[in-house]
Amino acid sequence: MLVALSGCAIIHKPPTQHAGVVDASAWQAHKQKLRHLKQWALQGRVASGKVLGWTGNLNWRQKGGHFDVRLAGPLGAGGLSASGTLKSVHVRTNNQRFTTKHPDAMARRALGFSFPLTALRYWGRGLPAPGQFKRISVNAEGELQSLHQNGWHVAYLGYTTVNGGLKLPQRIVLDNGKDRLRLVVDRWFDVKSGKSTSESGSVPKSND
Repeated sequence: MLVALSGCAIIHKPPTQHAGVVDASAWQAHKQKLRHLKQWALQGRVASGKVLGWTGNLNWRQKGGHFDVRLAGPLGAGGLSASGTLKSVHVRTNNQRFTTKHPDAMARRALGFSFPLTALRYWGRGLPAPGQFKRISVNAEGELQSLHQNGWHVAYLGYTTVNGGLKLPQRIVLDNGKDRLRLVVDRWFDVKSGKSTSESGSVPKSND
């Protein structure tokens, strides 16, 4: 079983994209749409790229500043549940329950690899996290293709369309030099902006 699971978690380093923004106005328009999202949820899968890599299911629900994240490994092994505002996060694992102000450090201890909870609220939507970034690549449609921020290289390998036109990431690879992660979103749903409500969107399950 371990051999089979590790084989599913082999993640190749994505190609480097040319730095720069092809169309600044398209990028600004796309960012505005994403920033107006006040409520969203996704179901997907996460894999780490170590020799005996971890694979599991991801459920993330965001409502305003509050989030609820659940990571569950095969047959319920490993993983964690976390909810809060990133300033105060309540964590539940198979063995522990506690509150922390350092969710990224907590996730690494619980999972055995880095999982950037703080920034994924933004990266998962296809946005840079608040603060500085070293390098960015944006295509002519205004979609983020790659980003270097907070010690991570974030590469977007695919997008999907939800709510009649909004583009959201479907496949992301994250690499910080020590850990490499692959996130595949099987379904976006309950996607609502601060201006108006929207119909839910979903995508077919990928075999990646």
